[in-house]
This record gives sequence, structure tokens and C-alpha cells, in this order.
Amino acid sequence: MKSPATPHIVTVTMNPALDIHSSVPILQATEKMRCSRPRYDPGGGGINVARAAIRLGVPATAVFTSGGPTGARIEALLAAEGIATAPLGITGGSRESLTVREVRTGEEYRFVLPGPDLTATEEQHCLAAMDEFASTATHLVVSGSLPPGCSDVFFPAVSAIADRHGCTLIVDTHGPALLRVRGAAVIKPSLRELREALDLPLPETDSQVEAARILITRGIADAVVVSRGAAGALVVTTDQVTDVAGVPIGSGFGSGVGAGDNMVAGITVALARGRPLP
Repeated sequence: MKSPATPHIVTVTMNPALDIHSSVPILQATEKMRCSRPRYDPGGGGINVARAAIRLGVPATAVFTSGGPTGARIEALLAAEGIATAPLGITGGSRESLTVREVRTGEEYRFVLPGPDLTATEEQHCLAAMDEFASTATHLVVSGSLPPGCSDVFFPAVSAIADRHGCTLIVDTHGPALLRVRGAAVIKPSLRELREALDLPLPETDSQVEAARILITRGIADAVVVSRGAAGALVVTTDQVTDVAGVPIGSGFGSGVGAGDNMVAGITVALARGRPLP
């Protein structure tokens, strides 16, 4: 692994989104609901990780697919923040994601659109770009969903890139893709994603630890951080378990969108500064 003395994080977002946030007084079926003025943010797992890492003082470059007017909007928003980026042009238009807060209850409703289909040529272009940027990275973070069309060999190829360049690989994804990861230093599934990946109910902590160790035994990662919402997180390795308590968050903190990505950023920044997992 490269020395953390001069850390540089490269994040990869294969399925970014333009996050749109708004609110309505009350949700009502079939009624026209007048929304508040929207806020637009560049989104997607790796993009959110890069933004948070930079705020925490570690240099980061966001590599992501970008297509159509929505992709251009994401690029412009990141440029306005001064984020170092490497947009990879694709034929399809980048997606949008809508979060609506009901003022009456404070509940959030998240509407996530599918991403554009990725061609085999575009996937290979993304992997080639990742290979180039990984050559100067100490930590490679691949975070978020994969777009339709992404092949089964994508994550094995990512693992080979990280290994070739001596990068610490951190992955946050879900579904079948999670089980195709190999050799990551850390993966961060939510409890729901862990349940879905292994098709197990995992009702209590012991079963959750056992499930995390199934992933470790399969060679997916050296450590599994299971995020559990208000219950905190489990940090699981072959021979150690740390139950990290959740921190109560008041309603004034607004949206929970990107909370998991910020957690990944915190983990990555800590590792980049030479600190061990809890």
C-alpha cells in the first residue's frame, strides 16, 4: 500500500444523480401539491464521498460518468464547489433523484430514478480512466449503485486495478454487485443491504456479525462496516467486533440523504491519515 503521508483519495461514481430537494406541507394522493423552491446538489455515492473528504481536509478527485444536460449540471455544481473532477462522457443522460419532505410529519420521501444504460465500450472507458487515476491515489473509493448494463466483471476489474497500483480499496454498493467485490480493505453495506445480499433476516447482532464474516470468508473484504441507522454501526473483522453506538440527531439537521456516504468518507479519511478502524 502507498504511504498515507501524502494521501490522495480518488472516488468513482458509476451512476451519479442530480439530487433535487423540496418540501410540501402535506402529501395527498391525486392532489396538486405546491412544492418549496428546490435545492440542487451533485449526488451519487462517490461524489458525496469526495465532497465530504475535501471538507475534512484530505484531497480527493471525483471520477464519474456524465451524460446529457443533467450530467452537465452535475459537473457545473461540482466546479462551483472547487471539486477536482474527471467526468467521463456517456451517451445516455445522467439521472435525477428527488427527495420531498412532508412538513407536517418531518418525514422524507425519496424517489430514485434508474440510471442510463451503460454500453460495454463505455464501461471499458471508465475502467481505463480508473486505472489512470488510481496510479496517483492512495485510496480508491467505489461508491453507489451500478447503472444498467454494467457487467459482472466490473468489480473484479476494479479490484485488479487497486491491487496493481497499491491502493486501499473501499467499496459501498448493494445487490448482486456487492458479492462480486474482491479484496477490498473495507466494504460498507447497510443492514438492509446485507440482508438482501445474503437473503437472510439477521434479526440480532450475533447473526449480523456472522453474516459480515461470511463476506470476509469469501474474500470480499478484510473488514465489513455494517451501518444500522440510529443503532449505530458494527465494525467486523475476522477476529474482532466493535459495536459503535449511534449519535442522536435532532430534526434541525435536515435531510438524511448521503448519510451513508459521509460515513464512508469518514472511514476513508481516517484510513488515509493512518488511523485504524475502531
